[in-house]
Amino acid sequence: MSIPMPKLPEGIEAGKLVFKLLNIRENKVIGRKEVTAEAWHVGLPTPSRVQLREEIAKAMGVDVKQVYVVRVITEYGRHRSVIEAHVYDDPNVGERIEPLYIRLRNMPKEEAKKIREEMKKRKTEKKAAAKKQ
Repeated sequence: MSIPMPKLPEGIEAGKLVFKLLNIRENKVIGRKEVTAEAWHVGLPTPSRVQLREEIAKAMGVDVKQVYVVRVITEYGRHRSVIEAHVYDDPNVGERIEPLYIRLRNMPKEEAKKIREEMKKRKTEKKAAAKKQ
């Protein structure tokens, strides 16, 4: 006996990423838009932050450097992820405001790994210098 597949919303197909903006809130003080979106990924793994960042940039009509994916929540068995992201008017403001861990999560894995290793190296050098004194 097989379990029937739950009914999917209209326009959602298996094996295809369907992306939709749900809510855009303007934060004029900081100069960013706080975006909530959903991604349907039936038969696919949860999309990477880099991929989601590109989808949001395309949907908002901005450069990828202005978008930071803050949170991705995937409900077990639903094939749907809810995404929270910040879209900055100026990419330099985003670099200054977003915490380092968020910026690292939004980079390609290799690039983020290099930065983390560099930080670790500096930290061990500081500890070694402190021990000598």
